[in-house]
Amino acid sequence: MHAAAMPTHDPRAAGRLARANFSAAFMSDSKWRKLFATAGDARPDIDEMIVKFVDVETPQRMRFPPDLRCPAPFMDTIEFGPTELRSIEWLELPADLRSVLEEVGKFPVAIMEDRTRIIGYA
Repeated sequence: MHAAAMPTHDPRAAGRLARANFSAAFMSDSKWRKLFATAGDARPDIDEMIVKFVDVETPQRMRFPPDLRCPAPFMDTIEFGPTELRSIEWLELPADLRSVLEEVGKFPVAIMEDRTRIIGYA
């Protein structure tokens, strides 16, 4: 009896899917990391985020901030384990973070009823 081959992880799959489905990418792995660090430091009261991944139809409620003590292209989450940053289509945080984010760079944000949506792809 032969053991079934284990599927291999393709680290470029999320990037290929995003390029196929979206015409513009606004966030890099470094910008996502900067966003998580800056927002987490400025607003330690925020403990959740809503994330829409490129390969999942329904946005997911997750703990904020994710753990960044992993290789640069990933965030580590309680809910899903290590997850590629490039797989984030958009995420929302329950606060208006424009002033915080403007101090550290240009982020594609939309403010809706005191929620900040950071847009990864469009």
